[in-house]
Amino acid sequence: MKLIIGLMALVATSSVFAADSSSGCGMGYEIAPKQSLVSSSTRSIVNATFSNTIAMTLGTSGCAKHSIVKNDAKGIHFAEANMNVLALEMARGNGEFVTSFAGVFGCQNSDLFGSMVQAKYESVLPSAQTSGVELFNNVKAEIRNNASLASSCSLI
Repeated sequence: MKLIIGLMALVATSSVFAADSSSGCGMGYEIAPKQSLVSSSTRSIVNATFSNTIAMTLGTSGCAKHSIVKNDAKGIHFAEANMNVLALEMARGNGEFVTSFAGVFGCQNSDLFGSMVQAKYESVLPSAQTSGVELFNNVKAEIRNNASLASSCSLI
């Protein structure tokens, strides 16, 4: 029992001397924005009580959207908005929309990208019911499996 109390005291006192490096977002930060130990503790309690995950992911409550979420959102939107034309052009392995879709992934070599989506057509677009999100994720997975594209596509 003494050991547990001693460890708790050690942890509690070490946090007093730690710098406040909180992220500065979420409901807790909206309630207690000051950079003090009391504010930091209040933020921790509020953010633990009211989940902050959605606010951090979507960029609400003063949280900045993560760059990965931003990049994926653009690509998913492109895939959903241009699904029919993309399906036709990917079957051919080239076209204006395939070139633009390659750009969404940061692929410099759109010819190589076009060849890959044509060769992997059944994998990236397995059925007529494939959604834009599924198409985007399938293409992303195929890029990662292709050594040449994985090294040349900057937004993977």
